Amino acid sequence: MDELTLPANSGVAAIGLKIGLILPHDDIASITADAVKTIAADGDIICITEAVVARSQNRYVSCTELAEEVQRKLNMKPGGTLAMISPIASRNRFALILKAAAMATRGGKVIVQLPIPLDEVGNLVIDEDFASTRLKLKKTLQSLLEARGNTPMLNVLIREIIAALKLQEIGYHIISIRKITGKGIADLTVRMPDGKIAVVEVTFAELKKAARKAVGIQQDVPEAECALAVAVNLEHHNLTIVDANDYLGQTDVEPETLDFSAQLDSYHEPDVIFSNELGNNIFTHPITDVDYQELYLRMIEEAGARGEIIFTNNPFKIYDMGYIDGVCIGAVHEREKLKEIFLSFGAMVPVITIQDVGPEPWGAIGSNVSDFQEGILKLLPEDGDGTAEQIKEKIFDVTGKKVEVLIFGDGAYKDPDTRIYELADPHPAVGVSSGLQNAGLRGGTKLKLVVDTLYSQGYNKEEIISQIKEKQNDIVTEDLGTTPRSATSILGTLADLVAGSADAGTPIVLVRGFEYNS
Repeated sequence: MDELTLPANSGVAAIGLKIGLILPHDDIASITADAVKTIAADGDIICITEAVVARSQNRYVSCTELAEEVQRKLNMKPGGTLAMISPIASRNRFALILKAAAMATRGGKVIVQLPIPLDEVGNLVIDEDFASTRLKLKKTLQSLLEARGNTPMLNVLIREIIAALKLQEIGYHIISIRKITGKGIADLTVRMPDGKIAVVEVTFAELKKAARKAVGIQQDVPEAECALAVAVNLEHHNLTIVDANDYLGQTDVEPETLDFSAQLDSYHEPDVIFSNELGNNIFTHPITDVDYQELYLRMIEEAGARGEIIFTNNPFKIYDMGYIDGVCIGAVHEREKLKEIFLSFGAMVPVITIQDVGPEPWGAIGSNVSDFQEGILKLLPEDGDGTAEQIKEKIFDVTGKKVEVLIFGDGAYKDPDTRIYELADPHPAVGVSSGLQNAGLRGGTKLKLVVDTLYSQGYNKEEIISQIKEKQNDIVTEDLGTTPRSATSILGTLADLVAGSADAGTPIVLVRGFEYNS
């Protein structure tokens, strides 16, 4: 491209620029200056993705190096237990960090606390309906158990909650519990793993009687394709389940017995979902199809450690899992808040964040997989602001144009379809040149509101244009300005969208006509 001439009526314009491959030790400042030398103009903002900047700086670290640092900073003894708090669910962004943390235990254990149902950037870690239903069931069970001493008849409700919990583990979706939700005419109404609706009658011992009742209820529920009978033995911690129609119509039908003794303690914890409660359920990400529980456990095991994952929004529940030798905060944006909470509540063991592990300034935050098999991560650039300033100066030397430079990471936008918040980096702009360092919030009055207000007051087009030129900010008295975002964050988002997350080969984005207050 020899020049970039925009129409006179252009507003903000952004264009992605293709360049050759950037490899370690390449001169990123010279390469960027060469890419824009014929098209740069005074006032342009040159945005460069952090990926190529960091690669040119040879910013790589191995799992072994990270493990040694985790071990040292947490004073982790061989065979110790490490708690990893609220990491994002990402193969690219976190799997190798977790592997390094597991290596630091040297044959010990890693307990991973995952929030319910999404991580901090919107990745689904556990099915929302499953988790919501299960926690409600467990809270109800806790209340019933606390009240049972004075009301033995509550065992009738307890058996139905236990039945619902166990059925959920083997893939049933709980639609209603009549005595609890007031819906349905059966004890339970469920959707079976094959998608069929079933009515369920629950008893203590009289399975045949429950089967007859279930069959009778099925006839009154048009959508019910099956009827089930369940007998719950609270003393021996098991339940028996059978297809009611088959059980009554055939002589050789053997009911299936399911044991819940291994899950009983888990049932009594109303704020946590433990791995042993998931049963047949596999929760894969709806877009990537990755089962993050399986992936993270595999990473831990490959590092020679034992792993356990708990799902809870209360990170302190890790202390109920036994003695913890060290805590590592895996969150990106909530890292300092979580660290402060742990320290303020008197943590007796070292607490670090993933920013504390790896080279400054960001440690392992914002890192990406470089070589999954070899355990190599690419880090964020070193001295982002200083690097941006060097590139700015080089562009001026080559072109004589006064531009600003921004090094961008994830764009900080939320996709309404995938629900993913695109910001696994600490900020959309991880480095800016001097002219952008004091750029404030981008505000102003909504032009569309001004136009609508004046038009409703009887102004014609020419009068509206005149009014806007003279006193736009005085026309609308309501506090309805534009959404406040920092100028550098907006630029980072714009550049990331233009460059493309899948790397369209345009790591440099030239932005023209973007106004900001400095």
